[in-house]
Amino acid sequence: MKILLFGGSGQLGFEVKKRARDLDFDVVSPVTAEVDISDRAQVKKCVLALKPAVVINAAAFTAVDKAEHEQEAAFRINRDAAGHVAEACASAGSRMIQVSTDYVFDGSLGRESRESDLVNPLGVYGRSKLEGERRVQEELGENALVVRTQALFGQKGVNFVQSMLRFFPERPSLRVVDDQWVSPTWAGWLAEALLDFVRMPVGGVVHASCSGTVSWFDFASAIQELARPSFQGQPLARLEKITARELNRPAQRPKFSAFDTSHITSLLGRPPITWQEGLRRYLADIGVLAEGGADVDAASGGNGDSRS
Repeated sequence: MKILLFGGSGQLGFEVKKRARDLDFDVVSPVTAEVDISDRAQVKKCVLALKPAVVINAAAFTAVDKAEHEQEAAFRINRDAAGHVAEACASAGSRMIQVSTDYVFDGSLGRESRESDLVNPLGVYGRSKLEGERRVQEELGENALVVRTQALFGQKGVNFVQSMLRFFPERPSLRVVDDQWVSPTWAGWLAEALLDFVRMPVGGVVHASCSGTVSWFDFASAIQELARPSFQGQPLARLEKITARELNRPAQRPKFSAFDTSHITSLLGRPPITWQEGLRRYLADIGVLAEGGADVDAASGGNGDSRS
């Protein structure tokens, strides 16, 4: 089965390509120099030439704070380019999987967000991704599957886990937000789920994250405790709690971003792995945690739900 993958150089695209090699998939993933997805003509030419069964669009403008000052660029990639891909898929008779985000919500529900909940993005990034979702669904209907994820971490690109591993030995202290909660999601698990969806003729919206909820501070604490042996006794940064208001970033983030994953559990026939298991497997992948190393639940102080 042929898959056309946009965004193959990112952390999710990297994991999709790595796993597809061991499965019965033929993945074509052009880089931007070959196909600029913000160029409608280039996208249409590529999709019509390949006629893939499924197109996965994992390309995005993901710099949340930068998007506040570069709105045109954010909407060009997250909204317009997604629409170009959808139009091309409609012409070629291809299905499409559009990767989206928890930032389409404002995080004010105080519970896990369901696919049917009202959206209300707080910033440019969330609005641009939501508009991309809508363009894809308007163009393709049930031939499009929107997969929302959150707090993604993997081997490529910039993410919270990589940043923490770099900062721990470099800084005497680190201030980490303790009043925002997420379900950190390992890109390797999400890639496996996406490839399962390639084989399934499902449409609509699905929430895809690892299970369990944790504050960013407690997530950083878990990363530090698991990674500590790899630093061989080197002093590591002292972690300090801070509020989102004190941090005062340009873009406002959702306060509580956890997903209700009952829909994806029903579709795949299995629940998502926990964020603790995802973190352990990621650290093992990059050589920070030896196989059979420290238990993640113990490092994080229990079930990982730090919300009071």
